[in-house]
Amino acid sequence: MRVLIPRGSWQPGQQLTLDENESHHLRVRRARDQESVELRDGAGLRGSGRLVQAGRQWLVEIRSVERQERPPEMMLAVAAGDRERFAWMVEKSVELGVTRIIPIETARSAGVASRLKDAHLARLRRAVLEAIKQCGATWAPSLDDPVSLGDLIRWPLAGIGWLADQAGASAPASLDREALTVVIGPEGGLTDEERATVIAAGYRPVALGSHTLRFETAALAAAAAATQARMRGHHG
Repeated sequence: MRVLIPRGSWQPGQQLTLDENESHHLRVRRARDQESVELRDGAGLRGSGRLVQAGRQWLVEIRSVERQERPPEMMLAVAAGDRERFAWMVEKSVELGVTRIIPIETARSAGVASRLKDAHLARLRRAVLEAIKQCGATWAPSLDDPVSLGDLIRWPLAGIGWLADQAGASAPASLDREALTVVIGPEGGLTDEERATVIAAGYRPVALGSHTLRFETAALAAAAAATQARMRGHHG
């Protein structure tokens, strides 16, 4: 079983009080006093500990900790036209090593009633942390507040930029650790003007499949392609 602990400079022998979300999770899972658990904080910590029950609260006594290097930057800038499908995409992105998720507003997503809004972000950020418990990742991706596509492309492009585009070239077979940002448009795609602007900002059109993909499918296809390309690059 894995539990989340607050970020901090923890040392073996310390004892921490878990928050109510974690305590509730342990009660639901019927955790036992003195049970061994794996520890994560979402910021590179991997460790082990022992549960200590204190009434309805749970504490964890740290046994060992280590810090893992931050993974190469992989950022998904996704037009969030439907908040439920966006939430599913966020959860799966954790499993694929995405480091940052940026919801973007485009001409074809800004007026959609079911789009992601600021009020939904707190729940999604908690879901990101829950996802690292499931998959064992040590680094949780950050989730930005929504920004306009225009604001996004005014930011300096660090490293490589892809634009998910059915008319683009295939994704590279191999990548190094250089930062990667992928722009994924909404259903219906970017407008011609938006597409031209993104390409002019340095993003390369990349095809992620032979058919039209929904935004959440395109985002995960991009993350999977980049992960595999980096693995091939790392192993030569």
